[in-house]
Amino acid sequence: MNHIKTLQDVFDTRRDTKKIFVAMTHNFAIRNDKRKDGKSLLFLIIRKNGTKKTMNLDIKIEQKYWDDQKKRVKKSENFESFNIILDTIEAKITIIKRDFFLAEKVLTPELLIDALNNNIPEFDFISFCLYHIDNSVLAKNTIKQQKTVINKLKEYRKEIPFSMLSLDFFDKYKKYLLTKKGNSDPTCFTDFKVIKKFINLADDRGIKLPFDKKKFIVQEPKTIPTFLLPEEVSKLVQYFFSEFIAPIHSLPLGYFLFSCYTGLRISDIQNLKRKDIEMEVFNFSHIKSKNFQPMRINDELRKIIDFCPSLFVDRLSDQKINKHLKTIAVNCRIAKNLTMHVGRHTFATTILINDGSIAKLQKLLGHTKISNTMRYGHLVDDDALSEIEKVTFFKKE
Repeated sequence: MNHIKTLQDVFDTRRDTKKIFVAMTHNFAIRNDKRKDGKSLLFLIIRKNGTKKTMNLDIKIEQKYWDDQKKRVKKSENFESFNIILDTIEAKITIIKRDFFLAEKVLTPELLIDALNNNIPEFDFISFCLYHIDNSVLAKNTIKQQKTVINKLKEYRKEIPFSMLSLDFFDKYKKYLLTKKGNSDPTCFTDFKVIKKFINLADDRGIKLPFDKKKFIVQEPKTIPTFLLPEEVSKLVQYFFSEFIAPIHSLPLGYFLFSCYTGLRISDIQNLKRKDIEMEVFNFSHIKSKNFQPMRINDELRKIIDFCPSLFVDRLSDQKINKHLKTIAVNCRIAKNLTMHVGRHTFATTILINDGSIAKLQKLLGHTKISNTMRYGHLVDDDALSEIEKVTFFKKE
């Protein structure tokens, strides 16, 4: 308690030229009125600049057990538990004052009460991120992804005060991800996109950032999406219908082929039920963008669905599907890193190779920006080079 009191004195007496930090005092008291059981409610009093605010506490005792000098409960039933609660509130007030002090924010009695009630961490970046993730209404997969990103940051450093954040800090963290964790550039890009969201959220909440957030640029690396050629997909289709297929491969391969024929993300596929795909055209809502769109099942895909009755009935985790796909690729002699997202890339490139429309492909993929769809056009551009072989002026012998 002496350490807390020392910090308390610092925060209560500190002033700067802008008058940001002015005296704010608080203490505990007991109400004069009594409840039917003869007990009275304890409450917190906060004073600043001649104004007074109060906050009721969920502690009820008889008035004779209140020590008005020590501002604590005298020896009685549950007195130790009650005093621990009061000590905890005292400590939280000191932490809140410290956070506002470091962020150079004006702390009012109203903000103090709000911070006590909501307990929103505004000093430590890790705690801030995890709090908002836990209290979000985002899709399950999005929450899982964000937690993975922040927990990885927590491995790097358990506590990261906002005052520690800088462009240099993030450069060092990226180097750590690439060298120590063995992450790829696309993985780093995904991580930093999540981190940037929370940096913007902190700024929106008035938390003082020690760097210019406009200079915190998250640039997408130039990567070539992996996709399958038609002959490679044909190998997978033959394996799917083959009597030699390993039983554990039918389900993951069925989901992968469904993506090749529809372009759906794994999150959207996992959200579908068997009854949803009974008709030729079905409607679904993108988990990622929340956009609603129809999708058509062609004759080939219908044969795949009918051949595997457990599709969209039995489930596998994303990780297990991708793990099986790697083995399936080896069995089918496909020298590519097969994942569910490769199915989406394959769908897109197949449409464009067959002279499909970029604008229509954008709608089928559910992209909000045409620029996201245009990258598939660059993949097909390489295929166009084969047309050069048709330019010949030599006389055929």
